[in-house]
Amino acid sequence: MIKKLSIAIAMMATFGCSKQPEQTHSVNKAPENTFVSAQPDQAQAVVHNGSAEDSVAAQITQELKPVQDIRLLELKSGESLANLLSRFAFSDRDSWLVEQAVSAWTSLTKLKAGQLIEAELVDGQVQQIRFEYAFAQVIEIKRVDEHWHASLSELETVTQTKRLSTSIDSSFFVDASKIGVPNDIINQSIVALSHLVDFQREVYAGDQIDFVFQEQQLVAAEGILKQISKPIELQHVALLSGKEKYRLYRFTDNGGTTAFYHPDGTLAQSFLMKTPLNGARLSSNFGKRHHPVLGYTRMHKGIDFGAPVGTPIMAAGSGKVLKAGWGGSFGNRVVLDHGKGYQTLYAHLNGFANSLEVGMRVKQGDVIGYLGNTGLSQARHLHYEVHKDGKAINPLTLKQPKNTKLSDTQFDEFSAQVAQITTLLDSENAKLAHHDGQSGSMGSADD
Repeated sequence: MIKKLSIAIAMMATFGCSKQPEQTHSVNKAPENTFVSAQPDQAQAVVHNGSAEDSVAAQITQELKPVQDIRLLELKSGESLANLLSRFAFSDRDSWLVEQAVSAWTSLTKLKAGQLIEAELVDGQVQQIRFEYAFAQVIEIKRVDEHWHASLSELETVTQTKRLSTSIDSSFFVDASKIGVPNDIINQSIVALSHLVDFQREVYAGDQIDFVFQEQQLVAAEGILKQISKPIELQHVALLSGKEKYRLYRFTDNGGTTAFYHPDGTLAQSFLMKTPLNGARLSSNFGKRHHPVLGYTRMHKGIDFGAPVGTPIMAAGSGKVLKAGWGGSFGNRVVLDHGKGYQTLYAHLNGFANSLEVGMRVKQGDVIGYLGNTGLSQARHLHYEVHKDGKAINPLTLKQPKNTKLSDTQFDEFSAQVAQITTLLDSENAKLAHHDGQSGSMGSADD
């Protein structure tokens, strides 16, 4: 009996000793069963109290969730899209399928160095590709199972009217570029003014130039977009000097023809431009001269303009392409027929404009080629000739047909447009004057 009692006491002591540590462990273990799970679709973290098994299961679920990553990449010279994306499980087959998907708009071979590519990765593999196709247009290609599907997205834009002005220091083109005038708008201005102005001899340092033009601008820019605005059309250009003042306004008549007019409604556009290129100097005039290559005196049937190789050459007037190819001593040359017996020739070109073909029609100001040094030429230049009924005439003394004027009805509409532009110019000038006045008064106060 005593023996059984001793055994019972021993067992109770054993259980009693083991229970206290178990309670202590339970208190310390509670925090270990508490974990924080980040919920990406919720604004704050949620705290869960559960077992260790729940914690492990949640961690595994997080690990299994696809990892998304967006990369902004840039094509390097000589690099293809397949090369650029090869490190992201983008195979040759993927490249071929993407090429087929975008074929309705373009080809991957047309992507040039500097093109920005946005690649969306899931677990390190490319799932979506986006790149700029044209202004305000983005091509998107998505992986769907084992295939790729492409679409063209139009981005939202707004149209704005801008006014920029400056004075000429070095040249019309260079100084306009410095203040941010788009090249297209500068070229439109040169074409408009070239009917009236010889840019080689009648533009001087200190002359004022004024531009009013429309442009489209993206509402929201993206990382892959290099072009955030696009010029639409020139509305007004002014060239103001001590000798002459020209103010020209774009207007479309009832027949749908767009041209530039003087403020009184007189057409500013003439039959042929005085100079078919910009930024050049007159290096040789019309008439007899000592030929620099042949070494003897002969008739020089045109005029020469010196400028850098690659300078765009414009059609002096609207017409039909008669010749576009090699012309012996003329090198690469273009001949245009303008009707009424007039033809123009452009020689020693470095190359021709894309798609230029014999028989096609061009408009005045269209680029037809690029200045070069081909054929019997001592230095880079454009040789330009004008022919009337087969006889060469001096382009600089060519008498232009008399300008026409808008009818009374059209002039009223034209005048309304001129008034709108005048209001804009006056408003801008008032702002500048106010700013200058404030700057002056502040300067006086500091003295």
